[in-house]
Amino acid sequence: MTKQPFLVIALAALVAAGALVFGIAQSPANSAKAPWSILGGKVKFSTPVSNGAQPTGVTKNGMALLAELDDTLAGISEEAARSVVSISNGQGSGSGFIYRSDGWIVTNDHVVGNADEVQVLLPDGRTMKGKVTHSNDAQLDLAVVKIPATDLVALPMADSDTVRVGEFSIAVGSPFGLDDTVTIGHVSALGRGSMVNDPNAQVSRGYSGLIQTDASINPGNSGGPLLNIHGEVIGVNSTIVSTTMASAGIGFSIPSNVVRAVADELITNGKFDRGVLGAFIRDLKPFEKKDLKLGGGAMIDDVVGTSAAGKAGIKKGDVVVAFNGTEIRSELGLRIDLYKAAPGDTVTVAYIRDGSRRETQLKLDEPEKQTVAQNFPQGANPFPFGNGGGENNGDGFATPQLPQGPVRLGIGIRELDETSRSQFSLPKDATGLVITSVDPGGFADGIGAKPGDLLIELNGEPISKLSDVRSVLDQVTWGDRVTIVLNRYENGVMTRIMQTRRIR
Repeated sequence: MTKQPFLVIALAALVAAGALVFGIAQSPANSAKAPWSILGGKVKFSTPVSNGAQPTGVTKNGMALLAELDDTLAGISEEAARSVVSISNGQGSGSGFIYRSDGWIVTNDHVVGNADEVQVLLPDGRTMKGKVTHSNDAQLDLAVVKIPATDLVALPMADSDTVRVGEFSIAVGSPFGLDDTVTIGHVSALGRGSMVNDPNAQVSRGYSGLIQTDASINPGNSGGPLLNIHGEVIGVNSTIVSTTMASAGIGFSIPSNVVRAVADELITNGKFDRGVLGAFIRDLKPFEKKDLKLGGGAMIDDVVGTSAAGKAGIKKGDVVVAFNGTEIRSELGLRIDLYKAAPGDTVTVAYIRDGSRRETQLKLDEPEKQTVAQNFPQGANPFPFGNGGGENNGDGFATPQLPQGPVRLGIGIRELDETSRSQFSLPKDATGLVITSVDPGGFADGIGAKPGDLLIELNGEPISKLSDVRSVLDQVTWGDRVTIVLNRYENGVMTRIMQTRRIR
């Protein structure tokens, strides 16, 4: 069986209790239009063959609608299969799709790994070498591959801003090395976020604005498209949450509008640069939209004082409603505009403060370099889902020798003060204890904790002072399961990391 790179991530927004483990599911401009639509009437439907028996409980009109839906979904799957490819980087395989007919393919960065060249298997059976262009950005798990072909069929791209919860979603890819696999589900939620420790690339990957789907996504699906009922790409399948190596009906896709912004720049410029605002942003909540009488916008949750936003006078509570003249209706919309802007660009930001619209100009900052993940402890499972849902149980089935003495998390911590907030660029309203150091091979190292993370909860108990940690650990013995919750602030994104594992 083909070896599939698989990564563990933590997404607290979906974790109610216990240890849920997340994984990356790997195993000319685009102007294509889908020739089919459930409403467009362009699909030719076959006449059902009847044996004379009459269906019970379903009206003739109902059967006709089901038959139309069935044929439409089959037609979409057949057409999409012409544009979905399998990609091998020599260590594992994943999926991708034809973005432009002149040989440009979109996939996940974690699918191609560190390779500059990959093997691409086309739907017609041809195998070609492809040249990889990486985004080289820990916040964006995207890459493009160029192959020497000009007769390809590109998939049309949808406007992901129009995606609604509840609509059909169709995932296409090569899970477990099985080419041309199609699964169908629904869009379960929008705007999800997560953080991934990628041991292959040695980075912590941050995701925001993800589309959640219950269409089955398994190892090898990564990089493949998530489609709507018009056969248009609404996202790139990237991660899953599961306690096994298989789909649990919770998968995540990078929205198509993000994909277009990144892919177009990689193709045009051969690299990706994005400007940084230096503010923590989020979507407006429904009651905030009502109170502020706004249809949308991006709420400023906090500002790094020395950043572009801080120098321009933007404050916590401001709502960004326009960026360089383009209306901003969501957090993701602002991020996409920032993806299109380069470090050093001077931009105009319009925002609402105290009911009044204001404007300011600012010069965008450079993004931080990729965050190198902590090394996995010796004996850590290369397939985190294959052994205890991501828990490091050591090599084979041997029981490791447990340490003696008081239980330790393997971190240096201190209470928050102005010095630590400034040192780690933490917002003013952040809470918890700040991690100042991580012991190699320790408990915290095993979950990818790093200096600057905030310890906010331990075994369900909130943590705000040093004595809170000792009170919890006094009730724990070596070998017990411990649940730890961390907040991480990077490049304007707050990610909550939650994991349960044995302390050893």
